[in-house]
Amino acid sequence: LPSQKQKAAMTVQQGRPVSGRTWKAPEKARSSSLKMRARSRTPSSWEKRVVEREAKKTMRRTEADMLESRKLRLAESKRKREEKKAKAQRNEFKSSTYQVITKEKTMKSLSKKQMRAVKRTRVSKEGNVELVDAYAPTLGDSRPFSPKKRRGGR
Repeated sequence: LPSQKQKAAMTVQQGRPVSGRTWKAPEKARSSSLKMRARSRTPSSWEKRVVEREAKKTMRRTEADMLESRKLRLAESKRKREEKKAKAQRNEFKSSTYQVITKEKTMKSLSKKQMRAVKRTRVSKEGNVELVDAYAPTLGDSRPFSPKKRRGGR
């Protein structure tokens, strides 16, 4: 049997934790050793679960409706925006005054800055005539239109 002194030596003195986390209470038992009590399945709890399930279903339905209405709103605003842009382009084309440049030499002699001011017409996929930049690609062509042709094998 251990003496009184030996008992005192065996018990660990509780002071400040080594980690410095003074707010943490010391562990009394491992969580794995705790026994879990089985939940009682009373009719009242079953009714509660049915009600909760119905509430969740209605919430999901309202969520889906809200998402659908938002998608419709966004699609409508996109359609209006595109219509407005198309109308603006048509009006710009109608109100524009232009000078036709037929000589290739004139186009070649223009600087880059001057070329930015030059617009050319092209037919869109919808069949509308639209004004585009001089360097804009032609429809069906992946590379941009180049009014300045290269000479020779340079």
